[in-house]
Amino acid sequence: MKRAILYTVVLLLPALMALPSAQMSSASGAKVKVSHTVVAATGAAAPAGGNYITFLNATLNARHAVAFDAFVIGPHPTTGVFVGDGKTTSTIALGANPDPAAPSFGFVLNPFITPNGDVVFDVNDSDTYRSDGKTIVPLVRNGDQAPGGGALTPFTPRATNDHGAIAYRAGVSGATATQGLFRSDGTQTVAVVRDDNVVPTGGRITSFHNPVINDRGQVAFVAEMTGGSADFGLFRGEGGDLTPVFVANQIAPGGATIEDFGNPVINRHGQVAVIGLLTNSASRSGLFVGDGTDAVAIALDGQLAPKGGSYRDPSGRGTFPGPIRLNDRGEVAFGARLTGGTSLSGIFRGDGDRSTTIALAGTIAPGTTGTFNSFGDIKLGNDGRVAFIATLAIGVGGVDSSNNMGIWIGTSDEDLQLVVRTSEVIGGNVLTLLPQFGFASGNQFDMNENGLLWIGNFGPAKAIVFSRILGENDDVDIP
Repeated sequence: MKRAILYTVVLLLPALMALPSAQMSSASGAKVKVSHTVVAATGAAAPAGGNYITFLNATLNARHAVAFDAFVIGPHPTTGVFVGDGKTTSTIALGANPDPAAPSFGFVLNPFITPNGDVVFDVNDSDTYRSDGKTIVPLVRNGDQAPGGGALTPFTPRATNDHGAIAYRAGVSGATATQGLFRSDGTQTVAVVRDDNVVPTGGRITSFHNPVINDRGQVAFVAEMTGGSADFGLFRGEGGDLTPVFVANQIAPGGATIEDFGNPVINRHGQVAVIGLLTNSASRSGLFVGDGTDAVAIALDGQLAPKGGSYRDPSGRGTFPGPIRLNDRGEVAFGARLTGGTSLSGIFRGDGDRSTTIALAGTIAPGTTGTFNSFGDIKLGNDGRVAFIATLAIGVGGVDSSNNMGIWIGTSDEDLQLVVRTSEVIGGNVLTLLPQFGFASGNQFDMNENGLLWIGNFGPAKAIVFSRILGENDDVDIP
């Protein structure tokens, strides 16, 4: 970073760290109180020395504790994983530790924080560790013994559950298997499946993709196969028999044939949601939830949308662009492109019986005089609330490039609330940019039952901010 830019960032820091502050926003006819707390800002002193210069990933737990990774500049430039709440910050791990008695890892990133405060993080794009703030234990390291024989070469990214267990792909050497999918919790490593295992559909797996894990230790993943009745499948396993959730050439709910899959998501009940490409149907794609026994179509290409038009993208880019989110009630939040109505895209929540509109492009964005133009990352709570990042149409309702991004939350378009918007002054500084799915590197948007975590730009500076959504009876000082 150039010295002039770093100097500007450091000057901006005191005002950013003057938070928490709060705002009153008009949304859907109601007054909404939001308290913004900066957890970390570029230019701030890192706990182990030096200053933060940028952030890539931040995750939030139910206690409002935030785990984040950062590049640190100073006498000992390094990467680090930290935990903070806006009041105190502690160091979990450093790539290069100035303390010769402390561990140095090389390169640390991609933290995940569990409900009890344990932090899981990656090292050098291969190893993964977990820390309770006092002790660091390895979950998997390059060269570890593989269950069933051989040695592991782990691949990132990995998936983590709320108990701090991970699911990951790994190469296997010195065995009949060449690769596999594994689960580790720090005391035991379990082979979910290896490519020398026969799968329920017959044949063997040739490659694994996109593993996800729930709190029961069930792992869902997409696999390519050879020698069986299907060459592509979505499975769920936990170290015993595999359960086929969806497989290629299967008849999906609605009568179409599944041809291919996107990235799956899994909930604590073992239900798996996925976007599937379809053949032998007027629907070219669909969004499905299944558990290996029952399956339901959440939305199908060509199906009528709740408030007019149909789910379909005439340009062929894909009707359901992702991401999709699944909660423990079996509800899925998703984005969709539309045709035949007054809107070109929207965000929806559905459970297979009913679909609810959360937001539509071209409609008034609550808390503003502008209209929604496009949608980015989304999150879904177990209470049905959907949070999302969106851009507004420039030139409508006083919107320009300085104030055309925001974050909204609600259970439908009838109770949608604005949480934060670019051009807003927070702690004496102007928010200039919010993360967008597909444009931001890393995880920069998260949610718990009380609020939202996001990484925003304030000119040349960056800050990790927790926006707490307050109830009508909550007291807060409004600046």
